[in-house]
Formats: sequence, structure tokens, C-alpha cells
Amino acid sequence: MMYRTLSLLLGLSLAAVVHGQNFSDALRFSSFSVGGTARSIGTGGALGALGSDFSVLSTNPAGLGWYRMSEFVISPGVYHANSSSVLLNDDGADAFEENRTNFNLNTFGVVFANANPNRDWRTINFGIGVNRLANYHQDFYYGGTSVGSIVNRFQEQANSEAGISDFESGLAIDVGALYESNPPDGLYYSDFGLAPDSAFFKSQDVFTRGAINELVFSLAGNFRERLLIGATVGVPIVRYEVEKEYREIDRGPGEEGSVPFFNALSYNEFLSTSGTGVNLKLGAIFRATQVLRLGLAVHTPTFMRLDDVYTASMGYNYTENEEEFEFISESPDGSFEYRLRTPWRLIGSAGFIISGGELKPVAPGSDTQVRVVRGGFLSAELEYLNYGNNRFQYDGFGDAEREVNATIQDELAEAWNLRLGGEYGFDQIRLRAGYSLQQSPLKGDDTLNSAISFGAGLRQKTFFADLAYRRQMNERFYTPYQTFDAPEQLVEQQVNLSEIVLTIGFRF
Repeated sequence: MMYRTLSLLLGLSLAAVVHGQNFSDALRFSSFSVGGTARSIGTGGALGALGSDFSVLSTNPAGLGWYRMSEFVISPGVYHANSSSVLLNDDGADAFEENRTNFNLNTFGVVFANANPNRDWRTINFGIGVNRLANYHQDFYYGGTSVGSIVNRFQEQANSEAGISDFESGLAIDVGALYESNPPDGLYYSDFGLAPDSAFFKSQDVFTRGAINELVFSLAGNFRERLLIGATVGVPIVRYEVEKEYREIDRGPGEEGSVPFFNALSYNEFLSTSGTGVNLKLGAIFRATQVLRLGLAVHTPTFMRLDDVYTASMGYNYTENEEEFEFISESPDGSFEYRLRTPWRLIGSAGFIISGGELKPVAPGSDTQVRVVRGGFLSAELEYLNYGNNRFQYDGFGDAEREVNATIQDELAEAWNLRLGGEYGFDQIRLRAGYSLQQSPLKGDDTLNSAISFGAGLRQKTFFADLAYRRQMNERFYTPYQTFDAPEQLVEQQVNLSEIVLTIGFRF
């Protein structure tokens, strides 16, 4: 005979454990898609060998050396995330669509140019500002009928050497989802063990917010129009929040439904991560010919110090002896400070300049002619990094640190990211297009996520304005919880990320 009443009275939420990070957290804070200016976005982010754009301060800072005039730039934008999610465990599950739109500031900064054509170092320029590296604003929902319960995870945890957690298994014990036998045998049981093959409805809402914005402090020089070198000290500022609302409901036939006693449960989580880091970016550009430029940049690991604040709550509704019970329990406020070291990055780039022009009369029938400039460029970037080199550092939790870092090495792989772009100009008008491919960072996953972009701009001597649109198409998979032996839930997501960015700049 099982007895959950005594367990509820005792309130067996006995021990807290470290709120564990996993490889997905490391991936989140090491996967960047530099927002930058509308010019950069419109050309697929492939300006590393060409420079003269504020976004290169976060990719190849040598490009800062091409500036001849000082410049102030600001890039507001609109970001839209569309997600379609389906629970794969349910063959007949519907795909549910969610949308999220937010306004952001992609770039804000100033370049101070010091140009002198009569010295070997033609320019020595300094730049300071902010570039957005990542955007976390997204909502999604899924629902369907399948075998397995989140209580299976809590039961495995309670019966393991790790013991009871105030944020998971302890809550399940508090609300009666887990209980001991009578007499006790040292193990915890659940209603779901009475019908392990029963399917019931489950759903979840997930709301994420936040971004990584990087403060950049850059210095670059141009040596005889042949070699440019530059360096950036980057200070990424991390803000990430996620709220999860997970539910299970037994809609089976009869009074007891599919699972005896069980009616419904809810498990809600909230996590807020904030912190800062520091890195160094070194870059060089070699002007091989009048039309060909080659670039190389190396990014050191980013050393981040992060703080987590997290809470959880659980509700459980069941019927016993024809009487319905419902209990709710909330965790204490949890906090944890830790460090993350992200991988090295290596970026190679090339740019091919297309120039030309023609003489045209200033007005019909006029003998006075002016040169109308036509031209542009084609560019490419190839980035390499090994996501498996992410490393967490915990003070006082050596075993947990070794375990999570071993998982990172087992799950994450090296990746190559390709960016292509081009621009064509006619007098003051610019037209742009870009394309990028990102290799999956997961071992054994051959998925390539792509993005397309388009843009246009107006360039005058002391003023410019650019507009760009980018659309990223991503395929992702999500699991609401993990277990060792019980069925897990797998959600497939199609995520389309769109953004429109306007850049306004003034030269002085």
C-alpha cells in the first residue's frame, strides 16, 4: 500500500542541488549572428575583407582602418520570430504556430578617423560602440497525446544518488506526485507506474527574452594602402530570460482516465541569466591587387561570468477514495554564479572590387559632362569554431563541472559557417544581397541553417541611410525534460527569424 498523505505532511523537500547547466546553455551563449548595420545585414554579414562598416568591429576590426572620415551610426530594427512546433511522439499531433515581435537597437557607435596620406600609416582610427550578437526573443507552444510523464524524471532523480532537489523532485513529493510505500522501502513511486504504457495529453508554453549586446573598443591602422591591422576589445553583456509552463491532463475514458488516481499536473519554471564577458579580436586585411582584398581574423575565447536566478512551482491534482485533492508547491528562490569560456574563432574573408563609370551630360543638350559612378563588390567569409571547446567553471562543484564539460565534448562538434554577399552601386544608390549557411553544432547532425538578405542604401558625402531585410530559416528540436529509462518527449520546430534594420549615419 502506498501512502502519499504522510509524505505531504512531512514536506520532503530536503535538499537543494546546483541548478545544472547543460550543453544547450553553452551553445546559447556561444552562437552569434552579428546584427550590425543594414549594410552588413544586406550583404549577408560578409564584410570582413572590405571594412568601412561599423559591424566589422565585431568580426574583423582591421576594416576600421579603411575609414577616411569620422562617423556616427545608429541602427534600429524590428525583429520577428515565427515558430511552428509539433510533438513527434504523437503521430496525429497538430503543428502550433506562435509569433513574437520586438524592437531593438542593432548598432550604436562612433568612429574617430585620423587620416594622413603623407605618412606610412595612412590612417589610425578608433571606434567605440555597441553591436548586437544574439537575439533571444521567441515564443512557442506545442501539445499532443503521448506516453510518458515529467514525473518519471522526478522519480528517477529522487531514487538516485543525487537525491532530492528543491526545484524538481522535492516539489513532486510536496504535492503528492511522488510518494513512499507503506512500509517504506527507501524508494519513491508515482501514479504513472500503475499504467506505464498509457498515453495522455501534455502541452507547454515557452517564452524567451533577451539578447547579447557587445561593447566594442577598437583600434586599427592602414599601412601604405597595402596592409591593415586592427584589434577590438569586446565586452559582451548577456541578458536572457525563459519562462516555461508545462501541463499534463488525463482525458482518458472512465472516472480514472488512462492513469489511475491522476487528473492533471502543472510544472512551471523561470530562469534569468545575466552577466558580462571579455574577449579580444585581432584582424588583418591585405590588399593583394587593386581589386582583390584578403582578410583574416582571430577571436579569443570569451570569458564570461554569469549569474542565474531561478524558481519553479508544481501543482498536482488526483482523486483518491472518490475524493479529489489538489496541492501546489513553490521552490525557494535559487541563485548560482559560474563562468563560461567559449571557443576560439577563426574567420577568413575575401572581397573583389567591381569599379566603373561613364560620362553623361548634366542636362539634356548640355556640353558639360560628369562621371556617373557604377560599381560594387562581391565578398565571402568562412568562419570556423569548435563548439565542443566550451567550458563551464563552478566554484566548489568539481564533479558537476566535470560532468557537464564531458557532456559538451560528447554532444557538440566543430562547425563551418559561410557568408556571401554583394553590392552594386549607381551614383548614390546601392543595392545589396546576401546569403549564409550555418552548420549544425551538434554531433551527427547534418542540418544546414540558411539565411537570405536584401538591402538598399543612399550614400552621400556626409550622410548615408541603409535599409535591409534578413530571413533565417532554422530547424530545431526541443525536449521539455530528460530521463534515463522512461519515454522522453521530442518536439520538432521550424523557426523563421525575420528582421528589418534601418541604419542612419553621419560623417564628419
